[in-house]
Amino acid sequence: MTSELRLDYLNNRWTLISIERSRRPHDYTVSIYEEPTTDLSKCPFEYGNEDKTPPEVFAIRPDGSLPNTPGWKVRVFPNKYPALRLENEKKREGDGFFEKIGGFGAHEVIVETPDHFKHIQDFNQEEHFYMFFTFRERIKALYQDIRIAYVHIFKNHGKEAGKSLVHSHSQLIALPTIPTKIDTQIRQSKRYFKEKERCYLCDEIKAEIRENKRVVYENSKFIAYCPYGSLFPFQVRIAPKFHSHDFSVVSDNDLRQLSECMEYIVKKLHKALINPPFNFVINTSPPIRDNPVDPDYFYGIQQFYHWHIDILPRITTVAGFELGTDIYINPTPPEEAAKFLIEVV
Repeated sequence: MTSELRLDYLNNRWTLISIERSRRPHDYTVSIYEEPTTDLSKCPFEYGNEDKTPPEVFAIRPDGSLPNTPGWKVRVFPNKYPALRLENEKKREGDGFFEKIGGFGAHEVIVETPDHFKHIQDFNQEEHFYMFFTFRERIKALYQDIRIAYVHIFKNHGKEAGKSLVHSHSQLIALPTIPTKIDTQIRQSKRYFKEKERCYLCDEIKAEIRENKRVVYENSKFIAYCPYGSLFPFQVRIAPKFHSHDFSVVSDNDLRQLSECMEYIVKKLHKALINPPFNFVINTSPPIRDNPVDPDYFYGIQQFYHWHIDILPRITTVAGFELGTDIYINPTPPEEAAKFLIEVV
């Protein structure tokens, strides 16, 4: 195999699989070590420290305990230092030649476990289920506000991936506009559907199953694979094998299958790369709203868009070439990454 440029059709972006700079899986020695907080009284996410955060907006409390007290399995509250606020005005206007929108939106913290020393690779299936259940419920709740155009959920695992506090948590940012990346995925999926009358990601999944070169894991409902045009070494995409455009409508039973898949993959990444820093993001359909600029924007989105999760290990450096061209150099072919993940024990 020689170096080659591969197209990530869904994101309309090229990746350079660089054999000349090839790195074997064992070459990645970067791993994260986070010094745990020894004085747990100072951790705002700790059991008993609920008064150190803004009041919760959602929690899973099997014992029926009161809000803002111990007894929770997952707890959600506004970020103390939010990027966006619901009380801000959503107003688009000109700033001379330039354009701006008021800082309207929401920014929430999702603490997935009360255990300070437990991280995502340690979660069991029930804990993964609680996490995904919370994601779904917060998306549904926020979309009741018609001013919100998109809810982005992400997790930063490790300082190198942007994590600021040791205690495991994810974040949610509700935006007044559809992000460029999601807009690109919608337009690319619509373009493919017009040409083929099929969903692009459904076809990608079928091709991955047929070739069986990059599939790492699958169960009856979900598949995990290293995408053909992987942006980073060991990128893993998790997607439903059934067609579904909107993560917020996924059933509890399907969330349990997703949790099984996620548990397998994060444990494999942890073992293969010795606790690598990574981000994971949920890519899902925005709520269907009127679009006065493009009235047909959402037409057929239930048929052509397919939600999915991308796990992006941060074990290479993004530098001038990537920032200047939006072409990422990946020194490990996804076929090799998938094989290594399958074989690691």
